[in-house]
Parts: sequence; C-alpha cells; structure tokens
Amino acid sequence: MADQADKLRKMVEKNKKKRYRAIAVTSGKGGVGKTNIVVNVAYLLSSIGKKVVVFDADLGLANVDILLGLKSKYSLLDIVKNGKKMSEIMVSFNDNFKIIPAGSGIEEIANINEPVFAKIQDELREIVKDTDILLVDTGAGISKKVTYFLKSTDEIIVVVTPEPTSIADAYAMIKIMAVNYKKDNIKIFVNMAKNAAEAENIYNNLNKICKKFLKKEFKSVGFAINDKNLPISVKQQKILAQTNSNSGFTVSMKKLVNNLFKENIKVYENPIAKFFASIFGG
Repeated sequence: MADQADKLRKMVEKNKKKRYRAIAVTSGKGGVGKTNIVVNVAYLLSSIGKKVVVFDADLGLANVDILLGLKSKYSLLDIVKNGKKMSEIMVSFNDNFKIIPAGSGIEEIANINEPVFAKIQDELREIVKDTDILLVDTGAGISKKVTYFLKSTDEIIVVVTPEPTSIADAYAMIKIMAVNYKKDNIKIFVNMAKNAAEAENIYNNLNKICKKFLKKEFKSVGFAINDKNLPISVKQQKILAQTNSNSGFTVSMKKLVNNLFKENIKVYENPIAKFFASIFGG
C-alpha cells in the first residue's frame, strides 16, 4: 500500500502544472538599458539554478542574441511562416539560460497582428512548461506590438532614466497599462542615475505623479548608477555580471534579483569604490 501511495503521489506531482513567472521589462522610450538589465538578470538567475528563457520581443529591432555574441539560425519568422517550433529556434547561453530571438529588420514580424501574436503565444505556452522564469524584453513605446506582450505577462518592470523625456514616457506607459489594461503589478527601476540620491528622487517624483493622477502607487525594485564597465562589456558582447561580479551595475542587478525573486545572492560592495562611483559614475 505504501508503494502504491508513493507511486500515486509521484504521478500527481509529475502531472501537476508548473507555475512560472512571466515578467516583461519595458520602457516608454528607447535607449534606457532594458536589454542589459534583462540579460544580466537572466544570467544571475541561471547561475543559481533557475531555468530562464529570455524572449526578445523588440520585434523588428531585436538584438539580445547579438548582445551576447550568439548566432541564431532561425527567428520568430520561421515559426510564423515556416512552421518551426519555438524549441527549434531557441539558442542557449548556458544550460539554464535560453534565448528566443525575434530577428532584426524583418518587416513581417515588426508589423505583428493578432493571429501572429496568438501563434507565438501558443508556442510560448509549450516552452514555459520547463521554465521557472520567462523574461520578456519588449520594444519601447506604446505600440500594439509592445502592449500585446505586456497584457500577457504577470508583472511589468518599467525602466526609466533621469532624462525628462524618459520620465514623461515612463508615466505614459504606466498610465496606459494601469488604466486601459488594469495592470496593477507594475514596478519601477531607475537606470543610469548619477547616484543613489538622484535615483530615489526620480522614483519619488514619478510615483508622486502616478499617485496624483492615477490614484495608484508603484513599488521600486531598485536602481543602477552609470557604470563605465557596461559599455565595454557591450562592445565585447559579454555579460557584465559574468565578467565582473563586483562591478557597480552587477551589484545593482544582484540587488534587483534579490528584491524581485526573494533570492539571497551575496552582494559585496567595496565602500571606497562605491564612494567614487557616486561621484564619477564609475
């Protein structure tokens, strides 16, 4: 009887639907560092054993695979037009970190419509059965090809920088998702700040506007200051969290992971380096 009960329990556990987290990283305007945030977070999660899939949803201008120095033979176009499966077009960064490339400069994908999006969604449902976390790197702005994906995720992280246009566009993005699509699980991440004080000020001001006009408040999931190592890693097509575990940006990404996923990745901050980083943005 004990053996039968044990077998039954294992069967139930095996057939139980696995729950994953689908998180979109987006912004009101381009150039705010979304993709760098996504790939560094994905790498850190993969390094602690999480199964992560990054979906490059910046349709028509996708570049996650290029940023990582990976060559992708296929793209989303092959799913839509050539009958490929999502599993066939994915490329691996490591055993736990996989990327779904969207393809760059492909008009058919850039001009996505409802039927195409539905087909992509169906394929994604199959992929995430073996996934802990799906990170969706969207395009910037409030076009349909962005909102398609934002509507379908559990959580949204809006990335904002100190530029006034970025702040205005971030509010526009938050407003549309909160009002038009009734999304409440929206979080804010401040990137490219000069120091912690500036990041806090940007978050507080943006949240104050949301509270005044939307009657809602949104949580901060952290910030990152300018890091001179980041553009170097981009040129080298390397992930900064992998090549420099104590870089300022890497530390910010570790804190983001710990904050967002309740993990406990150790963070070592050199107080002298932190001091000079706050002054020079290094």
